Parts: sequence; C-alpha cells; structure tokens
Amino acid sequence: MPLFLNEVWLGDVSPKVMDEAVTFFGNLSVGEKPRNLPNDLRMVAGPWLSAEEAKVMFIFEIDDPSTMFDAFAERMVSGLFARRKLTLLSDWDGLKAYADRLNA
Repeated sequence: MPLFLNEVWLGDVSPKVMDEAVTFFGNLSVGEKPRNLPNDLRMVAGPWLSAEEAKVMFIFEIDDPSTMFDAFAERMVSGLFARRKLTLLSDWDGLKAYADRLNA
C-alpha cells in the first residue's frame, strides 16, 4: 500500500487547539479513527511535533488519499488545521530501480 508523509500545520497554538491535536493524533497513532476517516488509513510512524513551527508530521498508508477529503476539510473548518502537505514516499529499492532505468 502506498506510504505518504503528511505534514499538517495547526490552526493556532492555543491550549484548546493543542489539546485537540494531542487527542486526535494520539488516538490515530493507536488505530482509533474518527468516523470520517477511511477504514484503510493506517498510521505507520509518528506523530511528531515540529520544534520550529506549529506542525505535526506522520507517515501513513492508504490506497487513495483523496478519500480523506471530508475529514481534512472538517478539521480545516474547525480551525484545528491551517494547511497540509502530502508527499508520496518511495522506498529505496524503487529509487534504485529508477536510477538503473535511467542509466540503461
């Protein structure tokens, strides 16, 4: 299943938002998901809080990340999230195979 690095900037760093973020990501890290997250979403690493900015990062696997639209939009509207950057990850063997094809 594809792996993604998810970087989520928090809406603000008020105590209320920080408490909500800790609860949300803590639950997600042990497999407890809100009803609007897809069943095939699984956190595989993290979450980590950035020391430089109000950002939480984690790695998850899912077949189709577009199925997370409702869950992400709900958290944007609530003020928990300000924005997100989603990066598809490739394993090292995939990169090596690509480099080999380029050099063939």
